[in-house]
Amino acid sequence: MPAAVRTAEHAGPPREIVEPPALLVSGVRRAFGPLQALDGVDLSLATGEWTALLGPNGAGKTTLMRIVAGLLREDAGIVSAFGRGRPGARDLGFVPQRIALHDTLTAREHLELHCDLVGVARADRAERVAWALDFSQLGERADDLVGRYSGGMQRRLNLAVSVLHRPRLLLLDEPTEGVDPQARAAIWRMIGELRATGTTILHATHLIEEAESLVDSVVIIDHGRVVARGEAATLASDLGIPRYELQARPRSGGGPDFTPPIGTWDGRAVRVPLADLGDELASAITVLESIPGGVEGVRLREASLEEAFLRLTGRELRE
Repeated sequence: MPAAVRTAEHAGPPREIVEPPALLVSGVRRAFGPLQALDGVDLSLATGEWTALLGPNGAGKTTLMRIVAGLLREDAGIVSAFGRGRPGARDLGFVPQRIALHDTLTAREHLELHCDLVGVARADRAERVAWALDFSQLGERADDLVGRYSGGMQRRLNLAVSVLHRPRLLLLDEPTEGVDPQARAAIWRMIGELRATGTTILHATHLIEEAESLVDSVVIIDHGRVVARGEAATLASDLGIPRYELQARPRSGGGPDFTPPIGTWDGRAVRVPLADLGDELASAITVLESIPGGVEGVRLREASLEEAFLRLTGRELRE
């Protein structure tokens, strides 16, 4: 029997092929003089994953995004995409925080110019430009100067320009900065369409409510380090934050020496942590109603990503 056949017969069950991460950041450090902007960042994204990068001002979000995009060089560490080293121009789309458009060009001219920059084949350019105009809902304004566009329109074009070449990895740095709710919803619709095609997305944002409702996972970075990583819906409970909190104000107004029969008093409301609802909630309300004069303004809050974020990064202002 040929050796090749014998090898196949005795090879055993096929081994599972492990797909390399779409983005791998390992031990990345970057300093600007005495300021250590990134201090050993580790991060891995699976193909098709949509991850939000959260952090206070100065935490290192934009520095990390610029390093992954190749606009800055790390002092130490490794950045690779799809198991092939640093992401190349064909694999990568980058939407910067500042709108990178020219007021004296039209949307169509921007898109045609970018086809040249990212190497879209000439035979595909008309289709790509038409797709981008439809994708951004700018077809009727395609030949207007961008300087006449609203901020939301410019943001949509900025995104469309960055994904003309159908990148597999998309970096978004505050993509909805300064736009109204309607424009924000349109931009997230566009990003959702990209995600549905398998694009891997990492976006830096300070809008925690969007991270809670849109993404698969959250990375919280502070002082140049990743301090937490997980699903937005479970990150709070993973940190030991009670799943629910019952809040109520004493009708008597409380006072500096007021001690509630249950929970804690913050000077404005009694706060009672709850692991679950049902009997525990009913029991807590009964105890609170025993406060002389009763309570008012009762509300139930579910543990949020914002609470996890503040616990990890603090409540002081960052400039």
